[in-house]
Amino acid sequence: MAQPNESLYLKNLWYFAMHGDHLKRGKLLAREILGERIVFGRDENNKAFALKDNCPHRGVPLSEGWYDGKVIQCCYHGWQFNNEGTCINIPAIAPDNNIDFTKIKVFRYPIHEANNTVWIYIPDKKLHYNVQPKVAPPELVLDPDQKFLHVESVVLPANIDHSVIGLIDPAHVTFVHQSWYWRSTKKMKVKEKHFEPTPLGFKMARHAPSNNSKGYSVLNGKTSTEITFEIPGNRTEHILIGTKHQVVSITTLTPINEHETELNHIFYSSLPATKWLWWPLKKLGQKFIGQDLGVFKKLSKGLESGPTLMLIGEPDAQSKWYQEIKRIWQKAQQENIPFENPVKPQTLHWVT
Repeated sequence: MAQPNESLYLKNLWYFAMHGDHLKRGKLLAREILGERIVFGRDENNKAFALKDNCPHRGVPLSEGWYDGKVIQCCYHGWQFNNEGTCINIPAIAPDNNIDFTKIKVFRYPIHEANNTVWIYIPDKKLHYNVQPKVAPPELVLDPDQKFLHVESVVLPANIDHSVIGLIDPAHVTFVHQSWYWRSTKKMKVKEKHFEPTPLGFKMARHAPSNNSKGYSVLNGKTSTEITFEIPGNRTEHILIGTKHQVVSITTLTPINEHETELNHIFYSSLPATKWLWWPLKKLGQKFIGQDLGVFKKLSKGLESGPTLMLIGEPDAQSKWYQEIKRIWQKAQQENIPFENPVKPQTLHWVT
């Protein structure tokens, strides 16, 4: 089997794993993230955990075994592990042995739960079983008691780099997302946006939404939006409506492997009407994401021939920033030096 292209992935960062509702108490859930097989669970106390999805005995996926909320048992030889990944019993070994089972461990990934979302930290080294994250989990804007609603998950037929460029590229919006409720090519105009660096990326400074975007026009009161992108692949739009309400829309990209990337979209709104309009809003969101998926399927066909690609002008500046941020992050991890964001405050222009 071909070895994965490790340079494609960013390590020592938090990745969106799933919406919290997808992880049920006493159940195991297998996922592939950055080419790594991982089993997730939720214990009897409703706490999430994630382990390498291999029994250390013969490598069988632990996710194929049994779990009662306390003990995971391998389906092959019945080895048992607790939620921490520590072996607690090997049924085939006689009781009068002197083997210390607790020295046998399955690698345990750091997990962070916030606002009904689950995040996993992927380290660059797994030499020990108590990894301490080098960075804090993503800032989700919301107070701890506020929960994100899950809009949609789709698998893009592209690697993480193509997926990120598609996420932060402003020029495609006019042509891929033509809709009566959003915007059309007949209303294209020059946009001027001010950008600032953030700890792990950059943000489009808070501004009034474009007046040719119908999606914003339904919001009553003075409206402003701030859009942030940070590695490994998280785009957050924070909309303020007047002085009382906010809308937070987050799109995350999690690499599955070299050829597929999972896109998740989560949403929060303090507007009272949201609970009554949630299903039509969710359908609109799914339609919007479906348009992206459609063009990515076309992109994957074009990439089969290995064409030469290019990034041109200010519309592609954010994509260039991403590539440079990624390069410097990887260098910082390899040399164990502080990461220094190369993005400087600046103003960009494009037509959409």
